Amino acid sequence: MKKKLIIGIGSAVVAVAAIFAVWRTVSGRNTSSAGDITLHADSVGMLTGTGLGTQNRFAGIVESQNTLNITLESDQTVKDIFVEKGQTVEAGTPLFQYDTEEMNMKLEQANLELEKLENSITSLNAQITDLTKEKKNAPESEQLSYTTQIQELQTNVKQEEYNYKVKELEIGRLRKSMESAQVNSTIAGIVQEINETPSYDTYTGEQQPFMSILAVGKYRVKGTISEQNMQNLYTGMPVAVHSRVDEDLVWYGTVDSIDTEKPISDSSGMISDSGVSAQATKYPFYVNLESSDGLMLGQHVYLEPDTGMDEKDGMWLMSSYIVQEENEDPYVWMAGDNDKLKKQTVTLGEYNEADDTWEILEGLKASDYIAWPGADCAEGVSVMKNSSSMPAPAGDAGDMELPDSSDPEEPVNENLMPTMREGL
Repeated sequence: MKKKLIIGIGSAVVAVAAIFAVWRTVSGRNTSSAGDITLHADSVGMLTGTGLGTQNRFAGIVESQNTLNITLESDQTVKDIFVEKGQTVEAGTPLFQYDTEEMNMKLEQANLELEKLENSITSLNAQITDLTKEKKNAPESEQLSYTTQIQELQTNVKQEEYNYKVKELEIGRLRKSMESAQVNSTIAGIVQEINETPSYDTYTGEQQPFMSILAVGKYRVKGTISEQNMQNLYTGMPVAVHSRVDEDLVWYGTVDSIDTEKPISDSSGMISDSGVSAQATKYPFYVNLESSDGLMLGQHVYLEPDTGMDEKDGMWLMSSYIVQEENEDPYVWMAGDNDKLKKQTVTLGEYNEADDTWEILEGLKASDYIAWPGADCAEGVSVMKNSSSMPAPAGDAGDMELPDSSDPEEPVNENLMPTMREGL
Protein backbone atom coordinates (compact mmCIF):
# COMPACT_ATOMS: atom_id res chain seq x y z
CA MET A 1 0.00 0.00 0.00
CA LYS A 2 2.83 2.38 0.96
CA LYS A 3 4.70 1.67 -2.29
CA LYS A 4 1.61 2.58 -4.33
CA LEU A 5 1.20 5.71 -2.23
CA ILE A 6 4.86 6.65 -2.79
CA ILE A 7 4.54 6.22 -6.55
CA GLY A 8 1.36 8.29 -6.70
CA ILE A 9 2.68 11.13 -4.59
CA GLY A 10 6.06 11.07 -6.33
CA SER A 11 4.47 11.29 -9.76
CA ALA A 12 2.28 14.17 -8.68
CA VAL A 13 5.23 16.10 -7.25
CA VAL A 14 7.30 15.53 -10.39
CA ALA A 15 4.45 16.63 -12.66
CA VAL A 16 3.74 19.81 -10.71
CA ALA A 17 7.42 20.70 -10.41
CA ALA A 18 8.11 20.04 -14.10
CA ILE A 19 5.20 22.15 -15.31
CA PHE A 20 6.08 24.96 -12.89
CA ALA A 21 9.74 24.91 -13.82
CA VAL A 22 9.01 25.02 -17.56
CA TRP A 23 6.68 27.95 -17.03
CA ARG A 24 9.36 29.77 -14.99
CA THR A 25 11.99 29.20 -17.62
CA VAL A 26 9.95 30.04 -20.69
CA SER A 27 7.69 32.82 -19.52
CA GLY A 28 9.93 34.11 -16.75
CA ARG A 29 13.02 34.79 -18.89
CA ASN A 30 14.14 38.41 -18.68
CA THR A 31 16.34 40.55 -20.88
CA SER A 32 18.52 43.21 -19.31
CA SER A 33 19.34 46.58 -20.82
CA ALA A 34 22.64 45.14 -22.08
CA GLY A 35 20.82 42.42 -23.98
CA ASP A 36 21.98 39.61 -21.68
CA ILE A 37 19.59 36.76 -20.85
CA THR A 38 18.56 36.15 -17.26
CA LEU A 39 17.21 32.71 -16.36
CA HIS A 40 15.25 31.62 -13.32
CA ALA A 41 16.76 28.97 -11.03
CA ASP A 42 14.75 26.73 -8.72
CA SER A 43 15.66 25.54 -5.24
CA VAL A 44 17.06 22.01 -5.12
CA GLY A 45 15.51 21.60 -1.71
CA MET A 46 12.05 22.42 -3.04
CA LEU A 47 12.46 20.28 -6.17
CA THR A 48 13.66 17.23 -4.27
CA GLY A 49 11.91 17.76 -0.97
CA THR A 50 15.16 17.73 0.99
CA GLY A 51 15.65 20.34 3.68
CA LEU A 52 13.23 22.97 2.39
CA GLY A 53 9.94 21.08 2.13
CA THR A 54 7.20 21.35 4.72
CA GLN A 55 4.94 18.75 6.23
CA ASN A 56 1.76 19.20 8.22
CA ARG A 57 2.24 18.40 11.90
CA PHE A 58 -0.33 18.24 14.65
CA ALA A 59 -0.01 18.24 18.41
CA GLY A 60 -1.17 15.06 20.12
CA ILE A 61 -1.31 13.32 23.47
CA VAL A 62 -1.40 9.62 24.26
CA GLU A 63 -4.56 8.56 26.05
CA SER A 64 -6.38 5.37 26.90
CA GLN A 65 -9.17 4.05 24.73
CA ASN A 66 -11.15 3.52 27.95
CA THR A 67 -11.79 6.44 30.30
CA LEU A 68 -13.71 6.49 33.59
CA ASN A 69 -15.48 9.83 34.06
CA ILE A 70 -17.10 10.53 37.43
CA THR A 71 -19.61 13.37 37.51
CA LEU A 72 -21.13 14.82 40.69
CA GLU A 73 -24.78 15.62 41.11
CA SER A 74 -25.63 19.24 41.80
CA ASP A 75 -26.48 18.48 45.43
CA GLN A 76 -23.38 16.39 46.18
CA THR A 77 -20.37 17.77 48.03
CA VAL A 78 -16.97 16.10 48.28
CA LYS A 79 -15.44 15.98 51.75
CA ASP A 80 -12.09 14.27 51.11
CA ILE A 81 -10.06 13.44 47.97
CA PHE A 82 -7.67 10.53 48.42
CA VAL A 83 -5.77 10.70 45.10
CA GLU A 84 -4.02 13.37 43.04
CA LYS A 85 -3.59 14.10 39.37
CA GLY A 86 -1.14 11.77 37.67
CA GLN A 87 -1.42 9.08 40.34
CA THR A 88 -1.66 5.44 39.29
CA VAL A 89 -4.65 3.60 40.79
CA GLU A 90 -5.90 0.03 40.81
CA ALA A 91 -9.46 -1.25 40.67
CA GLY A 92 -10.84 -0.73 44.18
CA THR A 93 -8.53 2.18 45.09
CA PRO A 94 -10.46 4.79 47.19
CA LEU A 95 -10.78 7.99 45.17
CA PHE A 96 -12.82 10.38 47.30
CA GLN A 97 -15.54 10.57 49.94
CA TYR A 98 -18.78 12.53 49.96
CA ASP A 99 -19.76 14.89 52.75
CA THR A 100 -22.29 12.60 54.51
CA GLU A 101 -23.20 15.21 57.14
CA GLU A 102 -24.67 17.49 54.52
CA MET A 103 -26.36 14.55 52.81
CA ASN A 104 -27.86 13.45 56.14
CA MET A 105 -29.36 16.92 56.64
CA LYS A 106 -30.79 16.81 53.12
CA LEU A 107 -32.22 13.35 53.81
CA GLU A 108 -33.97 14.56 56.98
CA GLN A 109 -35.37 17.56 55.12
CA ALA A 110 -36.58 15.32 52.28
CA ASN A 111 -38.32 12.99 54.75
CA LEU A 112 -40.13 15.96 56.29
CA GLU A 113 -41.24 17.13 52.86
CA LEU A 114 -42.40 13.61 52.02
CA GLU A 115 -44.48 13.48 55.21
CA LYS A 116 -45.96 16.88 54.38
CA LEU A 117 -46.96 15.67 50.92
CA GLU A 118 -48.55 12.57 52.41
CA ASN A 119 -50.61 14.70 54.79
CA SER A 120 -51.63 17.00 51.96
CA ILE A 121 -52.88 14.07 49.88
CA THR A 122 -54.84 12.70 52.85
CA SER A 123 -56.43 16.11 53.47
CA LEU A 124 -57.37 16.58 49.81
CA ASN A 125 -58.97 13.13 49.62
CA ALA A 126 -60.96 13.89 52.80
CA GLN A 127 -62.27 17.10 51.24
CA ILE A 128 -63.29 15.22 48.11
CA THR A 129 -65.20 12.68 50.25
CA ASP A 130 -67.05 15.43 52.14
CA LEU A 131 -67.96 17.35 49.00
CA THR A 132 -69.20 14.19 47.33
CA LYS A 133 -71.57 13.53 50.25
CA GLU A 134 -72.80 17.13 50.26
CA LYS A 135 -73.37 17.04 46.52
CA LYS A 136 -75.88 14.20 46.87
CA ASN A 137 -78.14 16.33 49.07
CA ALA A 138 -77.58 19.65 47.29
CA PRO A 139 -80.22 21.21 45.01
CA GLU A 140 -79.88 20.96 41.24
CA SER A 141 -78.72 24.58 40.96
CA GLU A 142 -75.60 23.81 43.11
CA GLN A 143 -74.61 20.54 41.46
CA LEU A 144 -72.27 22.18 38.90
CA SER A 145 -70.44 24.12 41.63
CA TYR A 146 -69.82 20.93 43.63
CA THR A 147 -68.63 19.09 40.53
CA THR A 148 -66.11 21.85 39.72
CA GLN A 149 -64.72 21.87 43.27
CA ILE A 150 -64.35 18.09 43.33
CA GLN A 151 -62.55 18.02 39.96
CA GLU A 152 -60.14 20.75 41.08
CA LEU A 153 -59.32 18.82 44.26
CA GLN A 154 -58.78 15.61 42.27
CA THR A 155 -56.30 17.48 40.04
CA ASN A 156 -54.47 18.71 43.14
CA VAL A 157 -54.31 15.16 44.46
CA LYS A 158 -52.69 13.91 41.23
CA GLN A 159 -50.12 16.74 41.39
CA GLU A 160 -49.28 15.96 45.02
CA GLU A 161 -49.01 12.23 44.23
CA TYR A 162 -46.53 13.05 41.47
CA ASN A 163 -44.51 15.25 43.85
CA TYR A 164 -44.59 12.41 46.37
CA LYS A 165 -43.03 9.96 43.88
CA VAL A 166 -40.32 12.47 42.90
CA LYS A 167 -39.45 13.02 46.56
CA GLU A 168 -39.30 9.26 47.13
CA LEU A 169 -36.77 8.93 44.30
CA GLU A 170 -34.71 11.78 45.77
CA ILE A 171 -34.70 10.10 49.20
CA GLY A 172 -33.67 6.79 47.63
CA ARG A 173 -30.77 8.44 45.84
CA LEU A 174 -29.63 10.22 49.00
CA ARG A 175 -29.72 6.99 50.96
CA LYS A 176 -27.75 5.23 48.24
CA SER A 177 -25.18 8.03 48.23
CA MET A 178 -24.81 7.78 52.00
CA GLU A 179 -24.36 4.02 51.79
CA SER A 180 -21.62 4.50 49.16
CA ALA A 181 -20.08 7.65 50.57
CA GLN A 182 -16.62 6.42 49.61
CA VAL A 183 -16.12 6.13 45.86
CA ASN A 184 -13.60 3.57 44.62
CA SER A 185 -12.07 3.21 41.18
CA THR A 186 -13.59 0.48 39.04
CA ILE A 187 -10.59 0.30 36.68
CA ALA A 188 -6.81 0.31 36.82
CA GLY A 189 -5.36 3.48 35.34
CA ILE A 190 -3.98 6.95 35.88
CA VAL A 191 -5.87 9.93 37.30
CA GLN A 192 -6.02 12.32 34.35
CA GLU A 193 -7.82 15.25 35.95
CA ILE A 194 -9.58 16.39 39.11
CA ASN A 195 -12.01 19.32 38.84
CA GLU A 196 -12.98 20.31 42.38
CA THR A 197 -15.28 22.99 40.96
CA PRO A 198 -16.47 21.50 37.63
CA SER A 199 -17.49 24.07 35.07
CA TYR A 200 -19.50 23.73 31.87
CA ASP A 201 -18.05 23.47 28.37
CA THR A 202 -18.74 26.74 26.57
CA TYR A 203 -19.41 24.95 23.27
CA THR A 204 -21.35 21.79 24.21
CA GLY A 205 -22.89 22.97 27.50
CA GLU A 206 -21.87 19.68 29.12
CA GLN A 207 -20.55 19.66 32.66
CA GLN A 208 -16.93 18.66 33.14
CA PRO A 209 -16.37 15.41 35.02
CA PHE A 210 -15.26 15.78 38.63
CA MET A 211 -12.60 13.13 38.08
CA SER A 212 -11.29 11.28 35.00
CA ILE A 213 -9.21 8.12 35.05
CA LEU A 214 -7.47 6.77 31.94
CA ALA A 215 -7.40 2.99 31.89
CA VAL A 216 -4.07 1.23 31.52
CA GLY A 217 -3.99 -0.94 28.41
CA LYS A 218 -4.45 -0.18 24.74
CA TYR A 219 -3.65 3.42 23.88
CA ARG A 220 -4.77 5.84 21.21
CA VAL A 221 -3.60 9.36 20.37
CA LYS A 222 -5.82 12.41 20.64
CA GLY A 223 -4.80 15.18 18.24
CA THR A 224 -6.03 18.71 17.64
CA ILE A 225 -6.87 20.23 14.27
CA SER A 226 -8.03 23.73 13.35
CA GLU A 227 -11.01 24.56 11.18
CA GLN A 228 -8.48 26.28 8.91
CA ASN A 229 -6.72 22.97 8.21
CA MET A 230 -9.59 20.49 8.37
CA GLN A 231 -9.03 19.58 4.72
CA ASN A 232 -5.59 18.16 5.56
CA LEU A 233 -7.04 15.23 7.49
CA TYR A 234 -9.66 12.56 6.81
CA THR A 235 -10.95 9.42 8.52
CA GLY A 236 -8.83 6.43 7.57
CA MET A 237 -5.74 8.50 6.74
CA PRO A 238 -2.45 6.77 7.63
CA VAL A 239 -0.64 8.73 10.34
CA ALA A 240 2.90 8.69 11.70
CA VAL A 241 3.29 9.49 15.40
CA HIS A 242 6.65 11.01 16.35
CA SER A 243 8.21 11.31 19.78
CA ARG A 244 8.87 14.91 20.82
CA VAL A 245 12.13 13.84 22.43
CA ASP A 246 13.57 11.39 19.89
CA GLU A 247 12.61 11.83 16.21
CA ASP A 248 13.82 8.28 15.50
CA LEU A 249 10.93 6.90 17.57
CA VAL A 250 7.92 6.57 15.29
CA TRP A 251 4.60 4.75 15.66
CA TYR A 252 2.00 4.26 12.97
CA GLY A 253 -1.78 4.27 12.92
CA THR A 254 -4.87 5.61 11.17
CA VAL A 255 -7.30 8.44 11.87
CA ASP A 256 -10.30 6.80 13.54
CA SER A 257 -12.55 9.86 13.82
CA ILE A 258 -12.67 13.67 13.73
CA ASP A 259 -15.10 14.98 16.35
CA THR A 260 -16.59 18.12 14.80
CA GLU A 261 -19.50 17.97 17.27
CA LYS A 262 -17.35 18.88 20.28
CA PRO A 263 -15.11 21.90 19.58
CA ILE A 264 -12.26 22.46 21.99
CA SER A 265 -13.06 25.51 24.10
CA ASP A 266 -9.42 26.52 24.65
CA SER A 267 -8.69 28.33 21.38
CA SER A 268 -5.42 29.94 22.36
CA GLY A 269 -3.81 29.55 18.96
CA MET A 270 -3.75 32.63 16.77
CA ILE A 271 -3.61 32.18 13.00
CA SER A 272 -2.74 35.06 10.74
CA ASP A 273 -4.85 35.51 7.64
CA SER A 274 -3.83 38.34 5.34
CA GLY A 275 -2.12 40.05 8.25
CA VAL A 276 -5.19 39.90 10.50
CA SER A 277 -5.04 37.76 13.64
CA ALA A 278 -8.10 35.75 14.57
CA GLN A 279 -8.94 32.78 16.75
CA ALA A 280 -9.62 29.51 14.96
CA THR A 281 -11.93 26.87 16.39
CA LYS A 282 -10.17 23.59 17.09
CA TYR A 283 -11.51 20.06 17.06
CA PRO A 284 -10.20 16.79 18.48
CA PHE A 285 -9.37 13.82 16.29
CA TYR A 286 -8.35 10.32 17.33
CA VAL A 287 -5.72 7.95 15.96
CA ASN A 288 -5.80 4.19 16.51
CA LEU A 289 -2.30 2.75 16.71
CA GLU A 290 -0.93 -0.41 15.11
CA SER A 291 1.22 -0.80 18.23
CA SER A 292 1.63 1.33 21.35
CA ASP A 293 4.81 -0.35 22.61
CA GLY A 294 7.11 2.25 24.14
CA LEU A 295 4.42 4.92 24.51
CA MET A 296 3.43 6.29 27.89
CA LEU A 297 -0.01 7.43 28.98
CA GLY A 298 -0.18 11.23 28.81
CA GLN A 299 2.91 11.50 26.59
CA HIS A 300 2.95 14.48 24.20
CA VAL A 301 3.70 13.60 20.58
CA TYR A 302 3.61 15.01 17.06
CA LEU A 303 1.35 13.55 14.38
CA GLU A 304 1.70 13.91 10.65
CA PRO A 305 0.14 12.26 7.58
CA ASP A 306 2.08 9.10 6.74
CA THR A 307 2.74 9.45 3.01
CA GLY A 308 5.26 6.62 3.02
CA MET A 309 7.86 9.01 1.62
CA ASP A 310 10.24 8.26 4.50
CA GLU A 311 11.01 4.92 2.81
CA LYS A 312 12.66 6.79 -0.06
CA ASP A 313 15.77 8.29 1.50
CA GLY A 314 18.26 10.62 -0.13
CA MET A 315 17.96 13.30 -2.78
CA TRP A 316 15.94 12.43 -5.88
CA LEU A 317 15.88 14.90 -8.80
CA MET A 318 13.68 14.65 -11.88
CA SER A 319 15.67 13.45 -14.85
CA SER A 320 14.69 16.40 -17.06
CA TYR A 321 16.94 18.68 -14.94
CA ILE A 322 19.95 16.42 -15.57
CA VAL A 323 21.97 16.69 -18.78
CA GLN A 324 23.39 13.32 -19.83
CA GLU A 325 25.43 13.54 -22.99
CA GLU A 326 27.60 10.92 -24.61
CA ASN A 327 31.22 10.83 -23.39
CA GLU A 328 30.45 13.42 -20.69
CA ASP A 329 29.66 13.13 -17.02
CA PRO A 330 26.05 13.96 -16.02
CA TYR A 331 25.64 17.59 -14.98
CA VAL A 332 23.08 20.26 -14.11
CA TRP A 333 23.02 24.00 -14.72
CA MET A 334 23.59 25.50 -11.27
CA ALA A 335 23.64 29.09 -10.00
CA GLY A 336 27.26 29.67 -9.00
CA ASP A 337 29.15 32.66 -7.67
CA ASN A 338 27.56 36.05 -8.32
CA ASP A 339 24.43 34.22 -9.52
CA LYS A 340 26.06 33.15 -12.76
CA LEU A 341 25.13 29.88 -14.40
CA LYS A 342 27.70 27.09 -14.42
CA LYS A 343 27.89 23.40 -15.19
CA GLN A 344 27.83 21.28 -12.05
CA THR A 345 28.81 17.64 -12.38
CA VAL A 346 26.67 15.24 -10.36
CA THR A 347 27.11 11.63 -9.35
CA LEU A 348 24.00 9.57 -10.02
CA GLY A 349 22.76 6.60 -8.06
CA GLU A 350 19.62 4.59 -8.71
CA TYR A 351 16.95 5.52 -11.23
CA ASN A 352 13.26 5.52 -10.19
CA GLU A 353 11.26 4.73 -13.29
CA ALA A 354 7.93 5.31 -11.52
CA ASP A 355 8.46 9.05 -11.13
CA ASP A 356 11.38 9.53 -13.58
CA THR A 357 13.91 10.68 -10.96
CA TRP A 358 17.59 10.01 -10.34
CA GLU A 359 19.19 9.67 -6.94
CA ILE A 360 21.85 12.39 -6.53
CA LEU A 361 24.78 10.99 -4.57
CA GLU A 362 27.19 13.92 -4.95
CA GLY A 363 27.37 17.36 -6.51
CA LEU A 364 24.26 19.08 -5.13
CA LYS A 365 22.99 20.36 -1.80
CA ALA A 366 19.47 21.29 -0.79
CA SER A 367 20.55 24.94 -0.58
CA ASP A 368 21.69 25.04 -4.24
CA TYR A 369 19.66 26.49 -7.12
CA ILE A 370 19.46 24.95 -10.59
CA ALA A 371 17.95 26.06 -13.90
CA TRP A 372 15.98 24.04 -16.42
CA PRO A 373 18.46 22.95 -19.11
CA GLY A 374 17.01 24.94 -21.99
CA ALA A 375 18.65 26.27 -25.15
CA ASP A 376 19.64 29.52 -23.42
CA CYS A 377 21.69 27.82 -20.70
CA ALA A 378 25.40 28.64 -20.97
CA GLU A 379 28.33 29.36 -18.68
CA GLY A 380 28.12 32.86 -17.20
CA VAL A 381 24.43 33.52 -17.94
CA SER A 382 22.79 35.59 -15.20
CA VAL A 383 20.47 33.75 -12.84
CA MET A 384 17.52 34.95 -10.76
CA LYS A 385 16.77 32.62 -7.84
CA ASN A 386 13.12 31.87 -7.37
CA SER A 387 12.07 32.34 -3.75
CA SER A 388 9.63 29.44 -4.09
CA SER A 389 9.83 26.86 -6.84
CA MET A 390 6.54 25.23 -5.94
CA PRO A 391 3.36 26.39 -4.23
CA ALA A 392 3.71 26.12 -0.48
CA PRO A 393 1.56 23.44 1.12
CA ALA A 394 -1.11 24.13 3.72
CA GLY A 395 0.45 25.12 7.00
CA ASP A 396 3.16 27.32 5.45
CA ALA A 397 5.31 28.95 8.10
CA GLY A 398 4.33 32.38 6.86
CA ASP A 399 0.77 31.83 8.05
CA MET A 400 1.48 30.19 11.38
CA GLU A 401 2.58 31.27 14.83
CA LEU A 402 5.23 28.75 15.93
CA PRO A 403 4.86 27.33 19.46
CA ASP A 404 7.17 28.23 22.28
CA SER A 405 9.54 25.27 22.56
CA SER A 406 11.29 26.46 25.69
CA ASP A 407 9.51 23.80 27.74
CA PRO A 408 9.53 20.41 25.96
CA GLU A 409 7.00 19.04 28.41
CA GLU A 410 4.34 21.59 27.54
CA PRO A 411 1.90 20.57 24.77
CA VAL A 412 2.11 22.44 21.48
CA ASN A 413 -0.35 25.33 21.44
CA GLU A 414 -0.74 25.23 17.68
CA ASN A 415 -2.68 22.37 16.13
CA LEU A 416 -0.50 22.59 13.04
CA MET A 417 3.12 23.56 12.59
CA PRO A 418 5.69 23.28 9.78
CA THR A 419 8.69 21.02 10.19
CA MET A 420 11.94 20.93 8.24
CA ARG A 421 12.55 17.56 6.63
CA GLU A 422 16.05 16.21 6.07
CA GLY A 423 14.94 13.89 3.31
CA LEU A 424 11.94 12.29 1.68
